[in-house]
Amino acid sequence: MQIHSLTILHYGKDYLPYALQSVYHSVDACHIFYTPTPSHGHQTDTTPIESREELQSAAYTYNPDGKIKWYDMLGIRQEGPQRDLALQTVQAAGADIVVVVDYDEVWRRDILELYLSNIIERGAVRNNLVNMIHLWRSFNWAIADNGWPVRIIDLRYSDGTEYMHPKWGVYHFGYAVTNRVMKYKWEIHGHKNEMRASWLEDIWATWPPPDNCHPTNGRNEDGEAFWTPEPFDKNRLPEFMREHPFWGKDKIE
Repeated sequence: MQIHSLTILHYGKDYLPYALQSVYHSVDACHIFYTPTPSHGHQTDTTPIESREELQSAAYTYNPDGKIKWYDMLGIRQEGPQRDLALQTVQAAGADIVVVVDYDEVWRRDILELYLSNIIERGAVRNNLVNMIHLWRSFNWAIADNGWPVRIIDLRYSDGTEYMHPKWGVYHFGYAVTNRVMKYKWEIHGHKNEMRASWLEDIWATWPPPDNCHPTNGRNEDGEAFWTPEPFDKNRLPEFMREHPFWGKDKIE
């Protein structure tokens, strides 16, 4: 049984080494597909904020067993075909199960290995969904929500969906980034046209964190506050996150 990870990368050197390290010892190979152009729905004339060389250096920061495989993915500007090609490549490399690892997602190893064990022993579906905790502008604030993206793909099966438990096996750092990264993120984001008016100025810039922080949804269907950061004990994070440059920051700028 071969377990591989898959990462599609355009920017993200601040968290990439930590995301890869979080799954490294649970998989047989880590495949990174670098794209020099955005693929989430919006193009920009802005030069990418990080170079291929910077990202490749970050990717290989932690690679004690030589598991990391780098691919240059050129000419594909849509996320769907991009992910399809990446998955086909990983499958051709011998993967039976694929752990999808975005650059800003750090797994709890104990929960990942529990998920994988359950899938190997009892799994019968292709798409396995996980729930995440979203860190907010530091390692001291976080948001829990009801989103369940597909993060483990069992290639032995052609369809089916399963929600993985326990919840909160992944820490998402996509909102624990610098202002420069956040501004670029929204220049190329697929939901750019849905972004709340003045979100960057009125919500992102406010400190301490306000209520209703989601960039596209201010309140849920019941009119209640949606995506409100709560104090978070950063000591819950994997031990290696203590080495991160942002660990001691009250607010990431």
